[in-house]
Amino acid sequence: MSGNHHGGRIEAALQLSGVAQNRAVLESWQRCEQRFGLAHDTLRRPEVMPESQTRQRRDRSGRLYHHAHDLVRTLYRKIDASGYAVFLTDNDGVILDSVAAHTLLPSFRTNGLLPGAVWSEEREGTNGIGTCIVEGRPITIHKDEHFLAQHAVLTCTAAPVFDPEGQVCSVLDVSAVRDDIKRTDCLRVRSLIADYADALERILFFDECASDLILHLHPDAQHVGSTRDALISIGPDGNIRGATSTARRLLAAADNARDVQSMFGFDLDGLISTLGVGEGTSTSISAKALPVNGGGLLFGRITLPEKQRRKFVSMRPAPVSRPSARLAANETGEIPDQDPAIRRLYKVGSKLLTNRINVLMSGETGSGKEHMARAIHAASVGARKPFVAINCAALPESLIESELFGHAGGAFTGAARDGFGGRIKQADGGTLFLDEIGDMPLSAQGRLLRVLEQRTVEPLGSTKSVPVNFRLICASNVDLTRAVADGKFREDLLYRIKGARLSLPALRERSDLPDLIARLLRGISGDMAGDVRCSDDVLELLSRHDWPGNIRELVNVLQYACVFAEGGLILRSHLPDDFHETVTRDPAPAGSILKRAEADALRQVLDDHRWHISKTAKALGISRNTLYRKMDRFDIRREV
Repeated sequence: MSGNHHGGRIEAALQLSGVAQNRAVLESWQRCEQRFGLAHDTLRRPEVMPESQTRQRRDRSGRLYHHAHDLVRTLYRKIDASGYAVFLTDNDGVILDSVAAHTLLPSFRTNGLLPGAVWSEEREGTNGIGTCIVEGRPITIHKDEHFLAQHAVLTCTAAPVFDPEGQVCSVLDVSAVRDDIKRTDCLRVRSLIADYADALERILFFDECASDLILHLHPDAQHVGSTRDALISIGPDGNIRGATSTARRLLAAADNARDVQSMFGFDLDGLISTLGVGEGTSTSISAKALPVNGGGLLFGRITLPEKQRRKFVSMRPAPVSRPSARLAANETGEIPDQDPAIRRLYKVGSKLLTNRINVLMSGETGSGKEHMARAIHAASVGARKPFVAINCAALPESLIESELFGHAGGAFTGAARDGFGGRIKQADGGTLFLDEIGDMPLSAQGRLLRVLEQRTVEPLGSTKSVPVNFRLICASNVDLTRAVADGKFREDLLYRIKGARLSLPALRERSDLPDLIARLLRGISGDMAGDVRCSDDVLELLSRHDWPGNIRELVNVLQYACVFAEGGLILRSHLPDDFHETVTRDPAPAGSILKRAEADALRQVLDDHRWHISKTAKALGISRNTLYRKMDRFDIRREV
């Protein structure tokens, strides 16, 4: 750049925090001057397309505009600071949709922020939307960082949305026309808008890749199937057809693999055989370890809708049935866990569900709530009856109502032609398990309450109510009572789902860890060929670990170790590196002393209250269920 004034503006930009941000702004300014021939002091009216052309661009965007409509409005509600507006653009930087306070619309329109306006770098210089498209990453353009001086009143934070081919197809932008906004004020906004852009990317990915096998990948098994995993779409020839942004980083690390063979060392048949394909219309199974060519280990799972299941699986032999590491009950309704507290919860829960009493389970993340729910379902309803599990936290807010309650044919752009009955309807005659129910949006909570009260479900876009008959188990690792007080959860729904409450113990509180490890290893080694066991010092190390991730973390560690335990014996060197860095509990002798002391103290309080459970629980300041759990844990029985 040339000119003293330009030099002063460059020096001002260098005061920004972060080398990447400096580079992005400076390179954008160079493009504006050298390639586009713009001058910083040029005054120009915004280019706004006629409504008919804007409408045509919305139509050409396919399902982007439809899927983003509710998401844009939800994002606007999340931006709690006043003075902001949310914008959605296409890949040319043309604004397709916007949400702003009615009183602020004139100021945004005056500055060219309205549907139909073109915000490419070539047209408006350095700006949040245009520069985000070029950079392909979330970015904030704050006041004087805009190349055109007339835009210096704006603060714009934008994040790109990618299509399955890795191209920017849209931008989500949050802008403000305010003098008091500092750059640091934009950090939370940038994090939030990036999350929503990722959510929209995943929605579009599933929509556009509906005809492909979807491979879910993550370095941590517990995140496979969550909103954090990487998604890859694979055609019947084994070639990779599409990927999310996270997945593209994994592909790049695997020498830019373009097919299953080059990434994992085996073809599509081998992938399906390794991961397995279960039953159902939207099928997924537990994550399994996948060594990556060139080194490294990922955990994977396949999602295969029914029509793709026929396409991919009907011409292939069914995968060999292998032992499962699942903690659920077997066909006879017996639970294999030996921990007394777990066995008691299983018996109580089974009896409650048999009598159609709703069950609310609480417990730390990864403590086995879904596994317990499956065991209770098998014992009370029957293992062959439908068990529909839904993670309310993993579903995008804009899709959760359609997923739960279904939709009529043609209810919205992109809706299935014949409609979709919904996951609640799939649970008819069986059990509906709602995990992380505390993260369910309030709008969906109201619809769920009506379903529970009326025992009918009304799909979106339909006026016809469909009767449903299911048992309900909910789970949460957050305090729902506090969520009610904070206005995040409906009080009437809480009392409806809390027919009875079961509190699962954390893994560190269980007394059957060695037996649990042995059972999990039988299942995992069955998947990977050969029996595997832990050496004595590894078993001691595992027994001393605090397990903050509970059973999920344990499965993750064992799956990792099994990959490297070629001789069938897991040694310390086979455990993940970060496992050795975590804090472990005191060795067993000291723990045994403390356990005996706590058991003696508990027995004394019971004696003091003549073994009256309610009075003892009240004296200890705990619930009756917690007291029963402690009695089971310490094997305390009243002597007759």
